[in-house]
Amino acid sequence: MSSFEKSKKFFLEGIELYSKQNYKEAVIKFTNSLELEPNRPSILLNLSKSYLQIKQLENAKYNLEKIIKLKGFENEKKEALNLLLNIYFEMDDFEEINKLKNINNAREIFNNKDYVKLQFYYPKLFNSLEEIPNARDEFRGNIKKLLNDKYLPKLDLIDDPIIPPNFSLSYDGYDNLEINKELISTYKKLYPKLNDEIGFSNNKNKKIKIGFISEFFTNHTIIKLFEGLMYKLDKSKFDVFVIYSDKTLPGSRYDEIKKNCILYNYENVFLPKNFSEKVETIKDCNLDILFYTDIHMSENLYFLTLLKLARYQITSWGHPETTGNSKIDFFLSSTLLETDNFKKKYSEKVLLSKYLPMYFYKPKVINNLKDEMLVNKNVYSCPQNLIKMHPSFDFAIKEILNKDKKAKVYFIKDKNKNITKKFSNRLKKNVSTNMDRVFFMDKLTVEEFINNCGRSSVLLDPFIFGAGNSFHESMYYGTPTVTMPTDYLKSRIVTGAYKQMEIDNAPVAKDLHEYVELSIEIANNGGLDLKKYYQEQANKNLFENEKAVKDLESIFFNINNN
Repeated sequence: MSSFEKSKKFFLEGIELYSKQNYKEAVIKFTNSLELEPNRPSILLNLSKSYLQIKQLENAKYNLEKIIKLKGFENEKKEALNLLLNIYFEMDDFEEINKLKNINNAREIFNNKDYVKLQFYYPKLFNSLEEIPNARDEFRGNIKKLLNDKYLPKLDLIDDPIIPPNFSLSYDGYDNLEINKELISTYKKLYPKLNDEIGFSNNKNKKIKIGFISEFFTNHTIIKLFEGLMYKLDKSKFDVFVIYSDKTLPGSRYDEIKKNCILYNYENVFLPKNFSEKVETIKDCNLDILFYTDIHMSENLYFLTLLKLARYQITSWGHPETTGNSKIDFFLSSTLLETDNFKKKYSEKVLLSKYLPMYFYKPKVINNLKDEMLVNKNVYSCPQNLIKMHPSFDFAIKEILNKDKKAKVYFIKDKNKNITKKFSNRLKKNVSTNMDRVFFMDKLTVEEFINNCGRSSVLLDPFIFGAGNSFHESMYYGTPTVTMPTDYLKSRIVTGAYKQMEIDNAPVAKDLHEYVELSIEIANNGGLDLKKYYQEQANKNLFENEKAVKDLESIFFNINNN
């Protein structure tokens, strides 16, 4: 049998195994075939697809890039480039995605959706401070190019949904009010349906009909922030609707929220897949107030926010940034959270509660830590999503490790291992020789997370976009969090919580130097008494705040009586 025949035999066996979803064995067969014909594009493509199925992105990338370097084979190169596009997005590879954007015939190579997706790319995590302004300039240029494009494709909201980049923009430290407005103009050009005027009744209902809408009314942070409000609103004055996305994932909390409609007297509404049917389902509720809990977090629901589906539409700190969206009337915030001149930062009218705008249930922990497990020293933990790690934060970690020779710093791995790798590599560059005292933990359950916070000496609030729900959960044991707020809400949740808790000398830093000094002081000298003090204040003023519910009811009444 010739080498060509052997290669063909291995290749066909690989195709058969791939069709049976036996991807690991398919990789072996395609590799055997490739050893005999190392430059055959069809083998490289199928080997790459097999690697993609088993999430070996680097191997898939390597073989696809080999195809690009071959002479000829234009069809295979086009397919390889389309596969590489998604790999580079998964790997958050800013440099390679920019190369794809600058291909001369990009519009012919990529379909309409992927062409637009390329222009909308914005890094989830930056490699350096210097990269941020360059990325923003590049991004603003792409948006202007789309807005001025006479041949901009028209997309379908069902068949061609694009993940809005507003979410990623929230983490870079810049003001996003104007860029969010520009993005909305772009979306309306791409998706003609978003320009429809939706007719709905302007008649007031006997009781205020308020609908809370989210994809994340399941095992997710968002339900923890808003379930108390949905349960606790006075049902003699409010008709409450809990509206789920068709993408809402199953889970124990999802089942619980659905069942609790009987106990707490609200109505569950399950949105269909079709966009127009989603619109009609919400319209049929005849809502006075539609409350989007987390705009920018769900691409499945985001485009609904660009339509007017209720008399008043509001959002809040589920994703704590202004929307730039004229269809969102109000942003629910708090006097505890805002600084002077806050109104200029929002496209919405800001509603200010006297308290943090929620009713947060005290967490339940079955396996409680004993007091002797709460007195560890020199244990610094930043248990936040890694995309919150702004490059400026690296220098705080570096200084802590330099000044506290016993310090150990803990992070939690991202579910996307490429983000973990990217952040780890950046830290190695900036932290240098002390990297042996930086640790990455596997994903934790809620109880493991809370107990990890309890065992920590001090918690580190990342810069630019800080803790919210996680801070509240950490107060189960009272471990102090050091924070350094900016003028923007997304960095001020911990500061606002300390105000509500009435904490004396709260560890709120004015600059990086003070942040480091406060962190080291607490990590070495905080002790059990300090944790007990924070815990007591949280139990008294933070958890299950009935006053907040009454205050929010008053705010909703004022909205409805405008």
